[in-house]
Order: sequence, then structure tokens, then C-alpha cells
Amino acid sequence: MTGVDYILEISFNADAEERVQSSLFLTNSTGSVETPSGLAAYFDTAADRDAAIALLRDLDLHAYEREREDWLARYEQSLEPLLIGERFVVAPDARLIPAGTARHALVVPQEQAFGTGSHETTSLCIELLETIDLTGKRGLDVGAGSGILALAMLRLGAAKVIAFDNDADAYGALRDNRARNGVDAARLPLFIGSVEALRGGRFDVVTMNIIPEVIVPLLGDVVARVEHTLILSGILIDRAAEVIAACASHGLRLAEERKKGEWWAGSFTA
Repeated sequence: MTGVDYILEISFNADAEERVQSSLFLTNSTGSVETPSGLAAYFDTAADRDAAIALLRDLDLHAYEREREDWLARYEQSLEPLLIGERFVVAPDARLIPAGTARHALVVPQEQAFGTGSHETTSLCIELLETIDLTGKRGLDVGAGSGILALAMLRLGAAKVIAFDNDADAYGALRDNRARNGVDAARLPLFIGSVEALRGGRFDVVTMNIIPEVIVPLLGDVVARVEHTLILSGILIDRAAEVIAACASHGLRLAEERKKGEWWAGSFTA
């Protein structure tokens, strides 16, 4: 439960509907649903509901409270954990992780549009990461979104991974997922910005799960940061040749490629 809904049931004839809707527009109602006799309006506080009662006092009104359901939490609890590759299980809630699993567990809520592991492009990246010995290595996740790839690198033994995105809305997801997966901030520094904001250094493994229109122009700056391996995803199969050629022009060699559905991902060595 996440609080209380203050509800006002309003009964009225069809010819009064416009007036009711107009009056509710002037209040702090958070929404309404139709009922057999009219509608039920929702409010966050009793004071907000009282204001609506004053506007509609000549109608048939019934006020009451109800514990608010966290429908997202209930939905997430009904989901099955997602098995990715040979070594990972991803779920939106820690309670969904199978007890005693030998897989690396990652908790990433489903409401995040930045990557939860359910999309082929993310799972392809994780499968390619599984093929690399990341023990003690330094990683970089470009366009990190939810941070799932950075978290996967740490689970696979990386000593430190920097994750960043140019979308300010991604920061909350990155920070919260770092915390809910029990990762110390020193091992997973986060920032919003571009690759130019990195003060220096090279990284053993770099991931970019974006789209070719973003990947290709960034290659010059990113390759300068790659010590050994660059993993690229977010690429439709019919765009793979274009990306491979762009990487070759920067001195990268395709080491491994994978396909899933209409998507392609590749692992390149510097």
C-alpha cells in the first residue's frame, strides 16, 4: 500500500455530465472513473475532496476513503524472472529471484523504459559480456539507460564500471538501480553527459546499446577509450554491415557476432 485515496462518488443524470466534468476540472481531482450512476472522482487529500463537494453540493454525493493499491508492484510481483544467457536472471523485484539460484541476479523494475533485459538488444549484449573474462577489469557503459549492462559487468567481476547517458531522465533509474542491486557508488560512478566529459583513461570493455545513427558518429571518441573490447548492439541485422565497416575504419576487428530476432550485436577488439 502507498497511501489513501479520497473518493467522491457523484450520481447524476446524463444532462448534468458536462457540468460535473467542468466542476471537477476546477478541483485537484487526480482522475475519475465511470460508475453505473455517474462517476467516482479521486483526490489525494480530504481537503481537495471537500472543495469538490462544495462545488457539487446539490447533487447526490457519497464520500469515502480507500487504501491505495500499488498496481505496478502487484503487476511486477506477477511476472516471471527473466533468464538471460547462461549466467543471469533479471527480475523487477528481488522477491522474484529464485531462492538458491546460481545465476547472477539483477533487479531492474519494469516501468523503466531504458532497458530491463527483456529486449533482444540488451540480452545480446549480456550474452557477449559472458564470453569475456572481466575479472578485475575496468568497464564503460555508453548510453547506459537503466545501467543493466554496467551492473552485468560488475556481476561478472569487473572492478569498476563508469555508466553515463545524455538523457537527464536516465539518472534516477541509474542511481536507483545501483542502490537496489547493492552496488557501492565508488564501483559504479554515474553521470549525465557525453563521452567528452570523461577526464581520461582507457577501459578494458566498453558497451554501447544504442542505434547506428548514434553509434557511428561517436566511434572516433569512443574507440580512443577502448583498451581491448567494444560491444555494440541496438542494431538491426540489415544495418550490421554498415556498422562493421565503420568500426573497421577505426581499426576495430569483429571478434564475434550474434543475432536474435531482427537484431544484431557484435564484439570488436581494438
